[in-house]
Amino acid sequence: MGSLDDALLMTAITLAKNGLYVNVHAQPGARKPSLRGMHGDALKIAVREAAQDGKANAAIVDFMAGALGCAKRQVEVTSGQSSRRKRLFISGDVSLITRRLHELVADV
Repeated sequence: MGSLDDALLMTAITLAKNGLYVNVHAQPGARKPSLRGMHGDALKIAVREAAQDGKANAAIVDFMAGALGCAKRQVEVTSGQSSRRKRLFISGDVSLITRRLHELVADV
């Protein structure tokens, strides 16, 4: 991944003491769950589930946990529960999570 992509991804990430925050743009009702790249300063994540009763939020948590290789309990929607624009907190080793996010975006 080039330096421009690195810089763009870093606009979506805020480092914290025990993890990091990630801005997410949700795309519910997609054919298949996937990371679709960047949407402004947010990762665009597509999920099959509809945006009702928290189903899409749960699917985003499941997707991110699977993509990062961490437990679901480490991924939490901290804001934007009823919006396409969300903020996730991912707890754990910041350098490991950041490296994995870079790999995921590079694969898009």
